[in-house]
Amino acid sequence: MQNKLFAKDGEAEFSGKGGDQNKDNAAAFARFQSALRSKVGEAKYKSWFLDLGLAERGDRSVTFSTGSQAKCDMLDNRYLPVLTAVWSNAVAPVDKVRLTVRKNLLKSSAKVGAIETGAAKNPFRTASITEISAPLDPRRTFDTYAVGHSNQIAWAAARQALDAEKPRDIVYFYGPSGSGKTHLGQAVGHEWRAKFENSDVAYITYRNLINACVNAVLSGDTQRFHEMLLGYDLIILDDIHFLEGKERTQEELLVVIDAALDRGKQVVIAGDLPPAKLAEAGIKKRLTDRLAGGLCVPIHEADETLRLEILKKRVRRSAAHCLIEDDVLEFIARTFTQSTRETIGALNQLFLMYGGEEKTVTLDEAKAILKSRMEDRKKIVTIDDAIAAGAEAFGLTLADITGRAQPQRIARARHAVVFCAREVLKESFPRIGKALKRDHTTVMSSYRRAQALLERDKVFQAAVARIREALED
Repeated sequence: MQNKLFAKDGEAEFSGKGGDQNKDNAAAFARFQSALRSKVGEAKYKSWFLDLGLAERGDRSVTFSTGSQAKCDMLDNRYLPVLTAVWSNAVAPVDKVRLTVRKNLLKSSAKVGAIETGAAKNPFRTASITEISAPLDPRRTFDTYAVGHSNQIAWAAARQALDAEKPRDIVYFYGPSGSGKTHLGQAVGHEWRAKFENSDVAYITYRNLINACVNAVLSGDTQRFHEMLLGYDLIILDDIHFLEGKERTQEELLVVIDAALDRGKQVVIAGDLPPAKLAEAGIKKRLTDRLAGGLCVPIHEADETLRLEILKKRVRRSAAHCLIEDDVLEFIARTFTQSTRETIGALNQLFLMYGGEEKTVTLDEAKAILKSRMEDRKKIVTIDDAIAAGAEAFGLTLADITGRAQPQRIARARHAVVFCAREVLKESFPRIGKALKRDHTTVMSSYRRAQALLERDKVFQAAVARIREALED
């Protein structure tokens, strides 16, 4: 039996009847909050978990809600094992923990706010900077950033952005997902705040930028949108490649970049692709020219040496009581190679299991704890698995998917494979293109077609669901 709730920030509020059940769930969530606060510490709790709500509770499952998609994604990627363990220990064992965004609550709150302020006559408004700017992760600093051959040029560019004696220009970091672009951009933000005490920093995700721009255009208030952003001395924009196809947002961003540079502001941008490839993928040439004309530097995938250094930095700065031997760190760096996120995730799993114990974690113990992660990795992380699942879902062969034929059924199968490889496996467009024997611009177009088909085609929806199920089981 599942109980659905309307979740407020930091609360569990039951809908409908059943007062005793309401109280039980409220009490359970209160125990969970207290245990979570003790587990992660006060500072981290306030930064990442303060708005967490209880959205749904079943016999062996629980769903938490949070106020933004960015926060939801971050918790899902980094803290799902922690949430699962804390709920299981503090409340009751669970097999499945999910995270969702409080869309309905946010919409209803906005509606109430509009009525109370008399703004209901114009439902569109320019978002405030507190709504556009996301918080900087306190862990993503220069001190925690490991430097190696793959990122040393980007590191130098990041440090130059902080040099008050140098002329201000765009700094553009590009590289595959999980290579450390976001970390380096946020490190600039932290260092800027420390070095220039009276300066302000805005860290903006592509999603927040698009939403704010749409609202500004619909409200006829783009000038205020520009000036609001230009009030900040450092503007950091993440994942610019996701602006492909968003022409008006790109235009407004160009206006802000040009004005920011004219006023001596600093702009730092991160994306998956170099400027020339961004232009092929649908980003305006004028915008890619701006990126190419600044400090445009690549970040490559970390090699084993850099992955090991990243792990050592994490261990040195960890508050865990356990000691992890070097051969364990070397094993993790050698085994979990898809991205630095995967490497760090394996280390975090050891911290979760042994962090509270005064003991030395041996290689055999680490292998035992990470066994399921290694098995899951082999089972779900390859694009080839997505291609095989797509062929089965559409009744095709592997050669059909990777071949040159263009009948509708085969083309749609490719769209589904691209979508699932991107959304489930978190693969980059160039890597997906390589597996499908196509260039990344074709793959990005295929991804957009899949998004459109998912909105209107139930047969396509069902096929995508089957592929996702095959990859996630």
